[in-house]
Amino acid sequence: MAGGKFDNTVTLAGNFWVEWPEGPLFHKIGETVIRVEVWLMQKSTGAIQMTYQTANLNLGGWRADEIWWPRDPLYPGYPPRWDGVGRFQRGPAMGTAVAIATSGLNQSYYWWSEEVEII
Repeated sequence: MAGGKFDNTVTLAGNFWVEWPEGPLFHKIGETVIRVEVWLMQKSTGAIQMTYQTANLNLGGWRADEIWWPRDPLYPGYPPRWDGVGRFQRGPAMGTAVAIATSGLNQSYYWWSEEVEII
C-alpha cells in the first residue's frame, strides 16, 4: 500500500493559511494513488484547514494544493477561495493525511499523522 510523510516544515502564507502541505509519497508496483487528503491543525490557535490532491500522484511526492475547507462564505460553490481571515501562526501544528490507492479492482488506503513546523 501507498505510504507518505509530511515535509518537516510548511509555509505560512500572507493570508495565514498554509500553502501548501506536501511531502514524499511511496506506492507499490501496480498500485495507482488516486487521492491524498490532508488535514492541518494547530492547537494553540484553533486553526484547521483541509486540502487535497488528485493529479500527478505517482511521481514520488504529493502537494495538497486544492482547497476543501475553509471556503469563503460569500462563494460557497466551486471554485473555493481563501477568505483571507486564516488563523494559523508560526509554530508547531499537526498534519494528518490519507492516501487512497487502487490496484486492479481493489481500493486501499494509508494514513499518517506527524507534527510539522509552520515557518
